[in-house]
Amino acid sequence: MADIFISYSNEDKVIIKKIAGLLENKGWTVWWDKQIPIGENFDAVIENELHKAGCVLVVWTQKSITSAWVKNEATEAAQKGTMLPVMLEQDAVPPGFKRVESTTMIGWKGEQGHPGLDRLFSSIENMLGHKIETATPVDDKGSDTNDKSIPAHRIPVSGYGIIAAIGFIVSLFLVYYYLQFIQGKVSDEVDQRMFYLILILFGTSISALVFGVMNTYAVLKGKQQNVSLKMAGPGVGVILVVLGGFYLPPKTAEKNATIRVFDWKQNPVTQGNVKIYLKEYIRSQAIDNMGQALFTGLPSEMASSKMKIEVSSPGYATKTFDTLLTNSKPLELTLPLTTVIFISGKVKTAAEMPIRGVEINVDGTRYYAISITDGSYTLRLEEYTLGDQITLTTSHKDFEDKTIPVTINSPDIKNQDIFLNPITH
Repeated sequence: MADIFISYSNEDKVIIKKIAGLLENKGWTVWWDKQIPIGENFDAVIENELHKAGCVLVVWTQKSITSAWVKNEATEAAQKGTMLPVMLEQDAVPPGFKRVESTTMIGWKGEQGHPGLDRLFSSIENMLGHKIETATPVDDKGSDTNDKSIPAHRIPVSGYGIIAAIGFIVSLFLVYYYLQFIQGKVSDEVDQRMFYLILILFGTSISALVFGVMNTYAVLKGKQQNVSLKMAGPGVGVILVVLGGFYLPPKTAEKNATIRVFDWKQNPVTQGNVKIYLKEYIRSQAIDNMGQALFTGLPSEMASSKMKIEVSSPGYATKTFDTLLTNSKPLELTLPLTTVIFISGKVKTAAEMPIRGVEINVDGTRYYAISITDGSYTLRLEEYTLGDQITLTTSHKDFEDKTIPVTINSPDIKNQDIFLNPITH
């Protein structure tokens, strides 16, 4: 199973080879149909790899937008949530897929410095859920370029003191920043993490200071730099970190939590109510104009168990969530629209003959229907609302693809008939 499946037109094979090479150099496994074993069924192999891939890279060009294969693969990937489109030529996106954002690499000829590559790699990492690590550079002699050990006697005497002083000043600044901007102004978990981070940095700087002072003294006096001199600095730093751990900010008995509410388009929901069902009572808070509800003084034990949270807002379906609620970061919830859109009609030829087995897809998303024997179909849309503009795209092996723009002006759109022309050979 490959990480990435590339969907493309065979006429673009030269540029696809360059894309595949770059992705493989990043450490991902890549599949494109040049890898079909001899004797294997062409359709079965493609279908299997398309289904298993964690990311389907759809390459849009003027050639691929006319390919029924590419559009079918893109539709299937969109329905699975694995579609990642990239546009190599201007206006090279089929009408049915324009609502899906593409990575733009117009004019790319294979150069590695193109600005669109970083965005492409980042999008792939986000979709696959893991980041490819880059190997440490190695010089011509095979040694690590970062391994540049310098004998102690060649380091200037003042070098130890300069390094220690810089570290100490930075740590003092961090302590000041903590006291002025963090302590008592953020959640307990963040407070503790920042406290310990600053403590470690402070201990490291003191270690460098002690190490620098003692070794400077040894160099000036001509004494041997023994184990005691070398370990004194790190020893002091460890002691400071351990002792500082006893002064961590104590955990409070109460927690604060922020709940953010969005619609399916990730726009904030700016009215409504959020309820948290605690063991002995229910807490309720209104959603503000920023789309969030802030709860203070919640019992600390809530962080270790799931909570029932109910969110309601005019125009949206009331929804109940069963989830963990912590104050380390805001909890983001999505409300579905109450409106469910139905679109129905028939698929016919120009002679009014019904066509069976036609796939009707909405905007390249997971919403689609297949026409039955009498040519009728019914689409059920849950993530659209009145006034939205959509595009219906048909697909059938014996008939030309067709796109039909539709404005949602009613929850139940009927008689949306589609007429197709047969493919002529």
